[in-house]
Amino acid sequence: MKNIWITLSYEGTNYAGFQRQENRMTVQEMVENCLLQITGTKTTLYFVARTDAGVHAYGQECTFYTESTIPPDRFIYAMNAALPYDIRVTRSREVDMDFSVRKGNFGKTYGYLLTEERECSPFLKRYIWHTGKKLDLSKMEKAARVLEGTHDFTSFRGNNSVPSSPIRKINEIRIVKEGPLVRIYVTGEGFLYHMVRNIAGALVDAGIGALTPEDLKKILEAKDRKKLGMTAPAEGLCLLRVYFKPITKEAIDETLSRHLFPWC
Repeated sequence: MKNIWITLSYEGTNYAGFQRQENRMTVQEMVENCLLQITGTKTTLYFVARTDAGVHAYGQECTFYTESTIPPDRFIYAMNAALPYDIRVTRSREVDMDFSVRKGNFGKTYGYLLTEERECSPFLKRYIWHTGKKLDLSKMEKAARVLEGTHDFTSFRGNNSVPSSPIRKINEIRIVKEGPLVRIYVTGEGFLYHMVRNIAGALVDAGIGALTPEDLKKILEAKDRKKLGMTAPAEGLCLLRVYFKPITKEAIDETLSRHLFPWC
């Protein structure tokens, strides 16, 4: 028996999220079906992030146990030959039997892409929220500072969230504006259901002057999702990286220096 660690990249438009669901196709089901095809054995995929329907990933991390004779570093080729074009294995390797991507990680960086324009290039349609709103970057940055650190993020928690502590630490929120394009990078130790999308929605509200930093402080204190505004659409969100060492500014800088089009 071997424990295989794979890194997945996927375009999430055609899937009902990552985690397996009844009667809806997910990325996990596609990967597990692929493993059944190439190994002849039903295999469970363990993973870090339960990304939503329509959300993308460059760096979803997963493990599975197998008795297959396929060399660990060759799973990348065997799996990519059987997977659909919108799911790719970017790395495969063997790890210790007790290694867990879920327990062994220190956090994640998500990227969110949006534009001030009402319309966007058809080549970006699946990856961008076209807000049609003029955004003030300085107001967005001031609002972002309120959300950094450790807080009770109940007000940023989506409905149907699995039971878990709402206390989360946001290491950094970085906002980059290039013409009409705005990229929001959120790095944290853990996230609640819809949390990053709700952060993106709140920062857009701040950018148009509908929310102030003081408003956000009150929303956090209220611990009530109804006090917050819109949830940003799924298509703008991408899981960029999972960290397996303590998160530093240098590690975040390295993540954002990668060519992860169109988010970086």
